[in-house]
Amino acid sequence: MTIRRRLARIFALVRANRLERELGDEVRAHLELAEHDAIARGLDPAEARRDALRQFGGIEQMKEAHRDDRSVRWIENLIKDVRYGLAGLRRDRGFALIAIGVLALGIGANTAMFSVVDAALLKPLPFPDPDRIVRIMEAPTTTTRNSTTTGTFEALKRLSRSFEAMSAESLSTATLMVRGEPTRLNGRYVSADHFAVFGVQPLLGRTFRAEEDQPGAAAVVILSHAAWQTYFGGDAGILDRELLLDNEPHRVIGVLPPGAFDRHRARPLQEPASFWRLNAFTPEERAASSHWLNPVARMKPGVSLEQAHTDLLTVRAQIADTIPAWKKEWSVAVEPFDRQLVGDTLRQSIFIALGAVVLVLLIACANLTNLLLSRGAARRKEIAVRIALGASRARLVAQMLAESLVLGVLGGVAGVGLAAILIRTVVPLMPVDLPFTADVSLDLRVLGFASAIALVVSAIVGVLPAIRLSSGPAAAALNSATRGSSGQHNRLRRIIVGAEVAVSLVLICGSILLFRSLIRLQQVDIGARVENVLTMSIDLPWSRYPDGHHWSAFYPLLMDRVRAIPGIESASISGDVPLEGTGGENLRLPGGDERLLVRFKRADAEYFSTMGIPVVAGRGFTPEDRLGTPFVTVINQALAARLRDTFGIQEPLGASVDLPVLGFGRDRRSTMTIVGVIGNERVQSDLRAPNDPIAYVPIAQAPRMAIKLAVRTHGDAMAALPSIREAIRQVDPQLALADIKTMAQIWSGSLSGLRQPVWLIGIFAALSALLAALGLYGVVSHSVSQQQREIGIRMALGARSGEVLSMIVRSVLTTIAAGLVIGLGGAFALTRVTHSLLFEVSALDPFAFAAAAIVMSVVGVTAAIIPASRATRVDPTTALRSE
Repeated sequence: MTIRRRLARIFALVRANRLERELGDEVRAHLELAEHDAIARGLDPAEARRDALRQFGGIEQMKEAHRDDRSVRWIENLIKDVRYGLAGLRRDRGFALIAIGVLALGIGANTAMFSVVDAALLKPLPFPDPDRIVRIMEAPTTTTRNSTTTGTFEALKRLSRSFEAMSAESLSTATLMVRGEPTRLNGRYVSADHFAVFGVQPLLGRTFRAEEDQPGAAAVVILSHAAWQTYFGGDAGILDRELLLDNEPHRVIGVLPPGAFDRHRARPLQEPASFWRLNAFTPEERAASSHWLNPVARMKPGVSLEQAHTDLLTVRAQIADTIPAWKKEWSVAVEPFDRQLVGDTLRQSIFIALGAVVLVLLIACANLTNLLLSRGAARRKEIAVRIALGASRARLVAQMLAESLVLGVLGGVAGVGLAAILIRTVVPLMPVDLPFTADVSLDLRVLGFASAIALVVSAIVGVLPAIRLSSGPAAAALNSATRGSSGQHNRLRRIIVGAEVAVSLVLICGSILLFRSLIRLQQVDIGARVENVLTMSIDLPWSRYPDGHHWSAFYPLLMDRVRAIPGIESASISGDVPLEGTGGENLRLPGGDERLLVRFKRADAEYFSTMGIPVVAGRGFTPEDRLGTPFVTVINQALAARLRDTFGIQEPLGASVDLPVLGFGRDRRSTMTIVGVIGNERVQSDLRAPNDPIAYVPIAQAPRMAIKLAVRTHGDAMAALPSIREAIRQVDPQLALADIKTMAQIWSGSLSGLRQPVWLIGIFAALSALLAALGLYGVVSHSVSQQQREIGIRMALGARSGEVLSMIVRSVLTTIAAGLVIGLGGAFALTRVTHSLLFEVSALDPFAFAAAAIVMSVVGVTAAIIPASRATRVDPTTALRSE
């Protein structure tokens, strides 16, 4: 067949009505000519008509042959079947609403979840050649990663040959006056070729130049698109304007385009970065041993990860003489940038949630299949008549599949709308967890997935009813048309409902396990009292606080004003607050080489009382522990145990240890005396981890620019915020507060890693149980309606209502029991998936399995009793007369 002929046949589809009229006119013209010829031969008009029809042959057969020749017949049939399916849905609007709603629920949830999976795990990074972007880290062991020092970074950048650009990132904050109010912005210090690593070109201006990250160079800054819009109203004249960041002038040289960097968080759990400025390393920073830089790099074209890793190992060997003895066994790691963006816990949570929505979709498909079987049972007489009139079974199956395709398409359209709502409402609830590169939206990939899943669902829900309803002798179907559906159809529908019960039980069991884990996590002792405590961050600028003496003058004045506020019980400053992390340092004994990695935390004399952390031995800090006095430290019970196990120190009070003294450019170790032991404070947000060994040092002896202010109040903690702002304004009107949260909010945030999977799986479990209940209700209701004659005979022969109810409920319990057995087996098989998310709860917890079985049994029996109770009110006379 020529291309022209193929195109003509396809074009005929859009002219079908016109061509049908022309075909009819042509047939009539032929018949009229034949009739005229017959009349001319002497036949009367009636005989002439019969003779013309006999000579012409089968009109409908001829029309069918003509239609086959003029167009693509299967497409034409599909169009007719789709129209028939739409007409059927218009006639049965109740069925249509239920079916489309069930499909929309399943497809919408899966589409929304796939958009998260695609954005976080599947999509390539939104940068040119993303596979060439890597993170470089020091590796103390094969499984641990650490940031690096200034000297190591500069050596790697200078001597490596595998990278075309390398940058070192570190955190930065600055205060900007916005409409007369000091506002703290989060940002990053980077190297000059930072944006070359990511291949990003600015929307306005330019990126950094190599000479601009040297000491003494004029300070320049690049703004994020979001910050440009938020704080400067999208002013196109922003370039070359001087901004005062911490009262230091910075010239704006560029504005980034909208997109990923508008979501790039400068710090975990905080706002996205608003600006990028340059790391101009001072001689002191180059000589320091602090691990504070996080290198990112772009590999040269054609360079593999293995080659880059070998190159960096060679560089490390070249600088071996500059590496401290305790770091000789360390290595260096090169990993794809995207691997660092999604942690194992988040990855597992995403996959578990995806599995849950897939199970919900399967239940929705099972429910819709049952609805189609029930609807088809009422059409068996129609189908039998069509078979008797010559319709082929293949044609009937094709028609019913087309009807299910109509449902799938309509459900898919509704599902996409539901997915859009879920993406706008649900996804913003977890922005902290998702990587900054994840743009969750209904793009073409997601819409393609929704289309594919709608087609698959159409096939799943349509094939079984189509095959079942078109099979069997037509005569038997006609004879049984008034007696209801066959037992085979009822058995099939019960099997489907049993599968729904099994899948629902798996989800319910998983949600109970996660919920019990959440309860256990909420009972974890964090070592501090979270009620009525307000925390906030204050970053002191170098320009006004260049050394420890300026800091020491600021701190007492601030605390005196804050503690004088009515309603404040106590106030303190520290480097970090509980559950928000803190740095790690190596502790060793004076003159010894063996090291013990501990958490290093600064705190003032009021910190332990403000946070409610008990002093179990010795003393806490006092105002006398300040600059110029002997260095002291307070340790927690976990570190006391580690000192005993590692160094044999049975009585830590009075013992001496070496710890770093950091702050205001100092980076040296000093001998400190342990003066107290306190209870274990949780410093990490992961409550499942064991207590960290922590060494506390007086913040006055190791001052820090970024501090945390915490106040304990007699009542509502947030009510004290305006007074605290005013007190800080009186001390320094250019200081801004940030990260304002109560300890209760911080504690609640530490549970989000489990709370999110709990409520997600819980919602899906509730939906699946509801769908299973609807499926069971439909099966029992249909079964009761089909057994009206049998029930009427039983009751006419003396059966009581209770006996009829018992008969129906026993049948339902058999279906539920079969589903429970399969579901318990499925839940047992999936314990490996949920094991790592559980806390102090066994994946084989008998309570969870028993509770899930009871819940599903109650739901199922409740759904069955409603239609079953209607059967007990059947009037035998009416039921028998209907036959």
